Amino acid sequence: MLDLKLLRDEPDRVRQGLAKRPGQFPLDEILQLEKQRRELIGAVERDRQALKQGSEEFARQKDRGAPPVHLKSLSEGIKQREQELKPVEERIAQLLAYLPNLPHESVPVGDASKNQVVRTIGQKPSFTFTPKSHIDVAERLGMIDLPRAAKITGSHFPLFTGPGARLERALINWMLDVQTKEHGYREIAPPLLVNRASMTGTGQLPKFEEDMYRLKDDDLFLIPTAEVPVTNLHRDEILDEEQLPLKYTAYTPCFRREAGSYGKETKGLTRVHQFDKIELVKFVAPETSYDEHERLVRDAETILTRLGLHYRVVCLASGDLGFSAAKCYDLEAWAPGLGQFLEVSSCSNFEDFQARRAGIRYRQRATKKTAFVHTLNGSGVALARTFICLLETYQQADGRWMVPEVLRPYLDGQIFLEVPSTSRTAR
Repeated sequence: MLDLKLLRDEPDRVRQGLAKRPGQFPLDEILQLEKQRRELIGAVERDRQALKQGSEEFARQKDRGAPPVHLKSLSEGIKQREQELKPVEERIAQLLAYLPNLPHESVPVGDASKNQVVRTIGQKPSFTFTPKSHIDVAERLGMIDLPRAAKITGSHFPLFTGPGARLERALINWMLDVQTKEHGYREIAPPLLVNRASMTGTGQLPKFEEDMYRLKDDDLFLIPTAEVPVTNLHRDEILDEEQLPLKYTAYTPCFRREAGSYGKETKGLTRVHQFDKIELVKFVAPETSYDEHERLVRDAETILTRLGLHYRVVCLASGDLGFSAAKCYDLEAWAPGLGQFLEVSSCSNFEDFQARRAGIRYRQRATKKTAFVHTLNGSGVALARTFICLLETYQQADGRWMVPEVLRPYLDGQIFLEVPSTSRTAR
């Protein structure tokens, strides 16, 4: 959430920042309401002071009768203004909840066409044959069964089978080991259902409620990302500066309705409603947040580098930023069968935007004053798109699939996954 004081004191700065994002924003209405709010608060404070002084003077009188009429009038006026103040404050909070974060000054301005490739790692793999899509590779190896997934639940839900389920589990365990043992993240296994306050704290609500899976009887939401429960670990808390940075990682399934995202480009595992993901979340001091952001990106890149995938790091333009982000890098891995880069990680710096919504502060060592932390998060990394890129990158001409070296200890030392015989494959 944007700082109302910033909007009040530097409205031109806020206008210029929001002008870099698509959409129209009710800044004039918020400013007018804020003026009305301050006037009401000022009037209430003046009347309270007058009531206090009048009451004290009345109490000092030796021969007291009924309280003076003007004291009763002041009291009734205070109640009336407080009643007027409540809907004004509620409306301000409602409008502020729909304002996105201001892009950082280093973010390119424009729509997705202005996204900037920061670096590209590795070379596109070459083949002596026409590479197949992940669907063909996975079905041949008995790794996925999308028809049965559709029967069980519906379209755009995955069902990993046999070696596919083992590969998914191997990836999860290996990625957690890298982030916890090498990069110092603390592992968390959070709930997969969160309340409305948690979704609001990280910026999913109220704007994106239609994209979420909600249990209406309990008003709980299936998490769209582990960012939500992990960030809300410290909601309404005051941390000590000595604790920062705090670094967490979590494996969870993620659930997104992806309203309106249907078509040819969503076939297979490219865009699904449920997917596994390793999340990285940081709580940091404001002065270190952009250095920590770069480290977060490198922590996520480690996964792609060691898997031997060709990928690129892209700095998103202002019009392509997520609602809560001040700056974001996407990691896009190459899928040879599809012939395109796929986003497998987004690494964002939210500055104090989420912390302000969720009430996450820290006590400064020098001044003992409290301030909002900066929150960061990134995928380290997301499946099933990484799964797609791996299947398409390591496919072999004879139909086998080569296991990346880093995953072999998690798959009993297997070097290749073989095509199963039809007699052993359930149909």
